[in-house]
Amino acid sequence: MFRDKIINDFKNFFTINSIPVGPNIDPVSMLTDEAEIAQWNTQGLPSDQVSVENGSILTKSERYPLIIDPQLQGIGWIKTKEASNDL
Repeated sequence: MFRDKIINDFKNFFTINSIPVGPNIDPVSMLTDEAEIAQWNTQGLPSDQVSVENGSILTKSERYPLIIDPQLQGIGWIKTKEASNDL
């Protein structure tokens, strides 16, 4: 998977440059917590790892991410999540 390759590249970069890191680098745990993920699941985001990673990217991006959503799961989640903002 492409995301696993990116994480491995970061691990190698950290090792080569003597940057201290723990044994398990998990970007999702740095961007969000279990409570926020549970809230997303309640709002309709599937609970699989890729969906949680996508939710982290969507909520923490400073720019507008491109969403390719053939099953319409993500768009349903965003509509529910942003309903209070009149989306």
